[in-house]
Amino acid sequence: MAVPYLRPVGIPRPLTTLPDPNVTWMFQIVRNWDYLQKADAGLVGVPFDGAVVTGRQGARYGPKAVRDAFYANATYSLELDVDLSSLNIVDCGDVEVNLMDAVETYERTEAVLTFIFKSGIIPIIIGGDHSLTSPCIKALCRLLKGKKVGIVDFDSHHDCRVGLKGPQSGVWLREILEIEGEPIRGENIAQIGIHGFRYSLVYRNYVRKNNIRVFTPKDVREKGMESVIEEALEVASNGTDAIYVSVDIDCLDIAFAPGCAACSPGGLTTSDLITGVIEVAKHPLTHAIDIMEIAPPLDVNDMTVKVGGEVLINFLCGLLLRKA
Repeated sequence: MAVPYLRPVGIPRPLTTLPDPNVTWMFQIVRNWDYLQKADAGLVGVPFDGAVVTGRQGARYGPKAVRDAFYANATYSLELDVDLSSLNIVDCGDVEVNLMDAVETYERTEAVLTFIFKSGIIPIIIGGDHSLTSPCIKALCRLLKGKKVGIVDFDSHHDCRVGLKGPQSGVWLREILEIEGEPIRGENIAQIGIHGFRYSLVYRNYVRKNNIRVFTPKDVREKGMESVIEEALEVASNGTDAIYVSVDIDCLDIAFAPGCAACSPGGLTTSDLITGVIEVAKHPLTHAIDIMEIAPPLDVNDMTVKVGGEVLINFLCGLLLRKA
């Protein structure tokens, strides 16, 4: 059986792993998806960055690079004392994107994610630019058929720009609020990590008008990520049937994630993000996560790519803790 617009990818054997008979590596436990088998979670890549408007492209190479970093991890977490070997994890492959046609790519992405959601797998989506979050969320809304969806978004920007022409990575939040039937309401959206000099009062007023809850890095420093994520999950789960989690890697301070289109000083730390991701994965309503905007050509010593791999594997740890 084949799924239209979904291309299998090989599971790499990273050169950085040690030949230790006492250690199990991620590449040893993840299987390629045959489109029929049941699984707890599945990786899916969307190698498209045609909506980046900063001129700093390269996120199309994110899925392969982040996969390589992910598979180079062992299955056991000392900090959490969990071993992922008991999870059923598959690699679904990559969406066959059209680099010359963003609209067609979005349609393909929505179709592939709809199929994956229907299979019961929790997708772990590796982008690609942040415009891809919109079709992924639309696929979840299509599956739920009129039920409500909450959003937890780790991001540096609101991504609700207006008045721009053509595909843009900074408009997905506004797009999902305009989905027919209003499955997503502003009061069920929490954004964590918004910072920097990239917006204006126009967008602040838009966010406030739609009752979107915003947590800045300053809030995280003062309250702690545990407290912030607890509030964010209350927002996203209040009266909803599912939660979608999106991670734009530019939520991190540039010192931790230089390899992205719009990195800036003053963001979250890697520890902040990992703590938040584990907690959202533990929530019973969480149906999906994406990680966007990692651009390997812009990276320094694979710093950002490795963070991406850590985010994915810690999300899986949260899923395992949810099942416990």
